Amino acid sequence: MEASIPLDVYRLLRYNTHVSRGERPTSRRDFLREGLRSLVRAGFGGIFERLEHVSELMEGREPKPLPLQPVLSCETRSLHALISTGQLPLESLPPLLHELDIRGVSLSDRHLPALQPRLLEPLRETLTRNGLVITGLMVATPVDVHDEANLGRRLDECIERLQVAAWLGAPLIRLHLGGSGHEREDDTLYLERAALFLQRLLPEARKRQVRITLENRDGIARRAENLLTLVRSLDPRWLGICLDFGNWQPERLYDSCRLLAPYAMHVHAKSRAFDHRGEETQLEYGRLISYLRLADYKGAISIEYMGEEDPVEGIRKTRDLIRRYWRAY
Repeated sequence: MEASIPLDVYRLLRYNTHVSRGERPTSRRDFLREGLRSLVRAGFGGIFERLEHVSELMEGREPKPLPLQPVLSCETRSLHALISTGQLPLESLPPLLHELDIRGVSLSDRHLPALQPRLLEPLRETLTRNGLVITGLMVATPVDVHDEANLGRRLDECIERLQVAAWLGAPLIRLHLGGSGHEREDDTLYLERAALFLQRLLPEARKRQVRITLENRDGIARRAENLLTLVRSLDPRWLGICLDFGNWQPERLYDSCRLLAPYAMHVHAKSRAFDHRGEETQLEYGRLISYLRLADYKGAISIEYMGEEDPVEGIRKTRDLIRRYWRAY
């Protein structure tokens, strides 16, 4: 069980965003343990050593998150035009992705036929029997934390998505934290409200062994610093980043991706158009992938093609571009 630390106190104690993950405790348990060890080193042994031993025993009984899979994946959103019109049922994904030499699939909840396990069983069986790894469940509807009246309902819906992910064997869900449209409020009042929302959701994630990821996008998630505050002040083992290559403007995209890469648990390799060399016309893929490699990223890289040409061809070109810079995928 996690020790409870008031968010305002923890925020005062957290490190600045430029400190690397390896230089500081990565969770509140680590934070407390390091404090206890400091007291022991200072001569205050006895009770503190016993408390640390209890902490280690508690950690041994804690559930572990489902493992991430370092595979090339495809977002069903890339194929939305085909799926939504019935041209490509989800059960028909395996032969298409096998032909594309892609081993993983990330499912949007808007594409699922239902949310009940009984009705999802045929889909799970088809995908896994054909060797596809389900790399994540994307929650399409934003969590608008400024809409306080509906937060209880959104919490229940997110818990339901965690349960669906666990049933499918997906290691994570993706959330989008919306905003009010007022940057100052998003960076203060609504950032704190988002932290309280996630603090209530995280025990449900641990219970189901499913991680929660936050996508860099708009609203509260428009600034890397806000996302880092949430991840670092809560629990980086269970809460991380869904790093999207194409959601921010180039002038701040690269520095922000470099900051977020060490906390990435899922990656959206977004693409829209390609030049004659096969490079994405708006994004420096080599630079973005280098941040993942430097961060020793171990999760899926999932293609999210959003262009105007044939989606299958767009997915193929994105696949080739990723492998140009990281052959392991």
